[in-house]
Amino acid sequence: MKDALLFLTLITGSIGFILWYTISSSLRLPVRYQIMYDANPPYVNRVVRRRMYTGIIFAAIPLFLIFCTHLIGRPSWHELNISFVWNKIAWYAVLAVIVIAVCLYWITKCHASLEQYPEIRIRFWRPRILFWSALTWVLHVFATEFFYRGLLFQSLLFKLELWHAIVLCAAFYSLTHYFRRNRMTIAGILWGVFSCWLTDYAGSLLPAIIIHLGFCLFTEWFSIKHHMEMHVNKT
Repeated sequence: MKDALLFLTLITGSIGFILWYTISSSLRLPVRYQIMYDANPPYVNRVVRRRMYTGIIFAAIPLFLIFCTHLIGRPSWHELNISFVWNKIAWYAVLAVIVIAVCLYWITKCHASLEQYPEIRIRFWRPRILFWSALTWVLHVFATEFFYRGLLFQSLLFKLELWHAIVLCAAFYSLTHYFRRNRMTIAGILWGVFSCWLTDYAGSLLPAIIIHLGFCLFTEWFSIKHHMEMHVNKT
């Protein structure tokens, strides 16, 4: 089962990322060509769909292959060594998100940050857009953490020593950020290493999910708040 799981994870991740990148057309455009302050709903939907593709490719499809087929014998969550248990480390993660939120409040004021965030570049944010953006962030973060810190990292741990598995998993994860700016690639490497260690230390995926999701949501919300040309409409 362990060899089959690793093979399935690597194949799914490789083909899945190629597919995800191919159907996410906006990712292949330089930042200067991206639509800015476009009130056209199809632009918002394009970003929302990209996050939904993440959920389908990196969570729904692997879950189907593992639990609805006999490719690797239908293992249990325990056999996969994947847990979502709420424990003391998860509470520490919540506290860490509070600290992150305070830091992001000030960081997102800088011009360099506002050039890149929020990811959806529109002038007027209606409640419906805020809701769908937040919901798809949840789906995107869960799928990412489930696949890389869950399936991939745990399947590597079955074959390698802890730090070898951490470095290799972080390398795979950082490669998914190569098309972004250099600082995002570096951040991907750092987060890849830390989140793998945190998952192993906590024995649960929840702390990594909580911190990752908190960073994404607060970055978006504070960037909207601080951007001089973006506004939240209450209707």
